[in-house]
Amino acid sequence: MKKILYFLMFFVMSPVFAADKLHVSAMRDFNSVNPEQSFQVMLIEDGVLDDVYMIKGDVLNCTLKKVTDPTRAKRDAKIYFVLDSYTDKKGTHNFEDIMVAKYAEKILSKEEIKKTPPKTIVKKTASTVGNFFVKGFSYGVSFVDGVKENKEDNRLKSGVKQVYDDSFLSLVEYGEEIEIKEGQEFYFVVKKVKNKD
Repeated sequence: MKKILYFLMFFVMSPVFAADKLHVSAMRDFNSVNPEQSFQVMLIEDGVLDDVYMIKGDVLNCTLKKVTDPTRAKRDAKIYFVLDSYTDKKGTHNFEDIMVAKYAEKILSKEEIKKTPPKTIVKKTASTVGNFFVKGFSYGVSFVDGVKENKEDNRLKSGVKQVYDDSFLSLVEYGEEIEIKEGQEFYFVVKKVKNKD
């Protein structure tokens, strides 16, 4: 039993499986349809990467690893970069390990949860609980929400469109390509792949 516990502790605490999250902003435009091979981002918040403490304003120099196309079920394209080096006040420094960064528009953190409007949480909870007890309840909530927001400048059309967007039928649609504008904020979820040696 002790061996199993030691193995689990080693597995959980091993740095190979850890992922760092860095809050960054783009230093130039990037598009998943016609991607460039090199890309640079600036840190918006201090962070630690590869046992190196980096401060706000440091620049990460990246090389494109791969881009995956959008798929059905509204899954957007995905972008992966290899982090080559970082530039700070003392100059440019190469990373000792090979690290891959995945683009993420937002991540689930305490700050992001605080930014979520309470109305969205209440709507999702009411739809889930209501649909569990009364079949079709969530569609009614979606219709009312669509009518209220009136995004289509026609309340009936807005309600019907919202019901479609919230239903399983909309999952046949493809996700979207990723377009990053200069100065846009997002996150890098970074994983160490292996040592360069």
